[in-house]
Amino acid sequence: MIDLAAFRAADAAEAAAYASMFDAAPAALKAAWGLRTERVGDATLLLAPGVPTPMFNRVIGLGTFVPTTEALLDDVASRYRAEGVANFWVSVSEAAEPPALRGWLDSRGFAPPRRRSWVQVRWTVPTAPVFDSSLEIVEASSANAAALAETIRASFGMPPPMSEWITALVCRAEWQGYAATRNGEVVGGGFVHVRRPLGWLGMGAILPAYRGGGGQLALMAARIARALAAGCTSVHTETGEPIGDEPNPSFLNMQRCGFERIGSRLNYASLP
Repeated sequence: MIDLAAFRAADAAEAAAYASMFDAAPAALKAAWGLRTERVGDATLLLAPGVPTPMFNRVIGLGTFVPTTEALLDDVASRYRAEGVANFWVSVSEAAEPPALRGWLDSRGFAPPRRRSWVQVRWTVPTAPVFDSSLEIVEASSANAAALAETIRASFGMPPPMSEWITALVCRAEWQGYAATRNGEVVGGGFVHVRRPLGWLGMGAILPAYRGGGGQLALMAARIARALAAGCTSVHTETGEPIGDEPNPSFLNMQRCGFERIGSRLNYASLP
């Protein structure tokens, strides 16, 4: 049986975090990349015409909160195409209504990309886990913000301007960054977004040379603890599901941490 409340909380937490992140982008970057978010019904649209990746050009929550319509779907698609965004995703949770939505997407030429589904997980235990790590986890501040941002950017292979964007999240309301360090050097990090009662974890990364020492688990634990201390009753995150027998350290770490699996969310990619 589908846990509707859990799926709604997962989409709401992620949508709130991305909307806040887009709002935090430096003005010059917003202008250069056309960064903004829009609401269509209860869905959140991430728009970044200057960034050719569906990570920043996708729809969160369509049909999750209220049943959608064909007219609403067409409105969503027209907004991306009006901005010249040829490659965008519509993410459809297991709770999305009506069931005909998937057929509407098929008939309009949308198709699952290679990374066709993401797993959504949550933490609802009132205490955070504790893990030993070879890395020290410290709160981010203005002193290490630039190093943290560059480390996360490099870990994910993001374009250089992303460092300035990530730096802007440090010390921003609703956000807390954490740096994973060794001998004072920042070698990883991640962020937690808090908008009570929901917390969301994102951008967790460790440089390849420093992986395997429990750093990701310790980063998750620190961010969960922060969200719980701020009054969150659930903490959410998501990651791409494994394809075949491929290794998926991100999902494996979530399982090791103790996150509860909510379910899968299908991605539908627009075709030119």
